[in-house]
Amino acid sequence: MQELLNNIENEKFIFVENLKDLENIAGLSKKKLCIAKTDFKDLYLIRRLNKKFPNLEIWLTSSEISRKNILLANASGVKNVISYPVDVKLVQKYFGSHKEQTKILPEVTNYGSLKGLKVMIVDDNQMNVDLLAETLGTLDLDITTFLKPIEASKIVGKEKFDLFLLDIMMPEMSGFELAKIIKHSKLNSDTPIVFISALSDSENKIMGYNIGSCAYIEKPFDVSVVRSQIYNMLKTKRLQDALNDKKETFLAMITHDLKTPIYAEICALELLNKNNEKMDGMQREIITDILSAAKYMKNLVENITQKYKVENESLVLQKVKSSLKNIVIACIEDTKYLFKEKNIKYTLNCNAKEPFAIFDELEIKRVVHNLIINTIEHGISKSKVIMDIKETGKNLIFSITNFGIGLEIQNPDDIFLKYVSYANKNKKLASGLGLYIAKKIIDAHNGTIKVESEVNKYVKFTFTLPKS
Repeated sequence: MQELLNNIENEKFIFVENLKDLENIAGLSKKKLCIAKTDFKDLYLIRRLNKKFPNLEIWLTSSEISRKNILLANASGVKNVISYPVDVKLVQKYFGSHKEQTKILPEVTNYGSLKGLKVMIVDDNQMNVDLLAETLGTLDLDITTFLKPIEASKIVGKEKFDLFLLDIMMPEMSGFELAKIIKHSKLNSDTPIVFISALSDSENKIMGYNIGSCAYIEKPFDVSVVRSQIYNMLKTKRLQDALNDKKETFLAMITHDLKTPIYAEICALELLNKNNEKMDGMQREIITDILSAAKYMKNLVENITQKYKVENESLVLQKVKSSLKNIVIACIEDTKYLFKEKNIKYTLNCNAKEPFAIFDELEIKRVVHNLIINTIEHGISKSKVIMDIKETGKNLIFSITNFGIGLEIQNPDDIFLKYVSYANKNKKLASGLGLYIAKKIIDAHNGTIKVESEVNKYVKFTFTLPKS
């Protein structure tokens, strides 16, 4: 230890073989750092020393360091626990980073409550699990722990969590594999993931971030730092969730208030359109254009309303045996003015001998309506649209093909994600909800939906419905 003392400014630093010796040393109020050798049985002295010498930072050193002892030391007010013999570079680094500081800032420990937020900890080492659970104990969290990642993977599809803390190296299933399951789950695909691992190489860190983690914490970790990091992470998530809730509530309120005037406008315009004998050609064209715009707004409002149903799992299907052909014909009638406005010719072919299946008429009409609207919006003037109804042994198949500009789609499944739209590429206005809702409804019917496209040739949407 003499080498250590010789390399450090003695007026700022002190090393003692026993914590009890500190109480009898003069001039401690002028010291900045004290390193004391310990067996962790004298930790009761720490709080008394911190109170008596608030500007003195105390580190403990020992040849017998365990997770339990680190936790006990941090709980007593110790900022760092290091291996014995002490590495001179650690102390030099400390004084190097404190040269410009005039005083040591007090540690902020007044954490607000995060009551109600759920955190899952997965680590095959019970000591690590206990250390993390104790570290977060003061945050008032609802903590669930697992030693076996396979058991944890069964829960992520059943319960919603606000944060996952995952070890990486675990038997049967790695933390990376579990993270992929979480990201593909319905309830927790957007839940933050933090890896806490002894693996410190860049390759594993990059892999963790590529999977979708928001942080990577190395073991052994500083308890107070991890507590603060996770607290602020969850606090930020709570604020973001609150802002999203306000946004969603505002949208729901707006769409609800818009429904009545839009429906009234459509009824009035349709009445005018039926009694247009006294109108000239330009007046009839204006009425038709306004009616088309009103129906587009109606479709947008209905899509936003439907979004809340599918995401809140309040979509209840009323299935009956129905004719898919009749549904498609009704949707064509609703959108005939849109076809006429862009001078798009359409054809409906029904090659199914029995075009009947068990489905919810209103919801499947919504799907067909959204697909037709999408096709017209992305279609070009004087193009053609072909709709086909076919059947296999178990399914009815509906497809709609727009022979126009086509789309360049790298990942076809992405087009069915929420708020994803290719309208900007074609200078169109779209919400990105129609196809998202269509997929949700088809999925609820145990059917499938897909898109095929070839640039400058066609875009084709196809969905299937089980007959029974």
